[in-house]
Amino acid sequence: MQSNGKADGSDCRVAQRFAILKQGLLLECLNATPGPETHSLIMRQANEAALLAWRSSYPLLTFPSLFEERSAAAAEQARRQARLYWKGLEAATPARAA
Repeated sequence: MQSNGKADGSDCRVAQRFAILKQGLLLECLNATPGPETHSLIMRQANEAALLAWRSSYPLLTFPSLFEERSAAAAEQARRQARLYWKGLEAATPARAA
């Protein structure tokens, strides 16, 4: 990760705390998400939220809310895709029977 502009020696400590925060929130979210097919979407969103948060002045405060918003959007996207997939199968089934 890049430095977020801090001039003192706390960069390393902030980076370590940030990595621990990211890993903890990511694991918590993945454990709460039943479908493993959604996990890759959530991991991608965690990385994107981490990048955006790290570029802010307060990455430890910014990341949790960014990640929460992005992981919820990823889970909703996966639900929509699953609904479309199953509706497509339901629509195709009567056509085969005829």
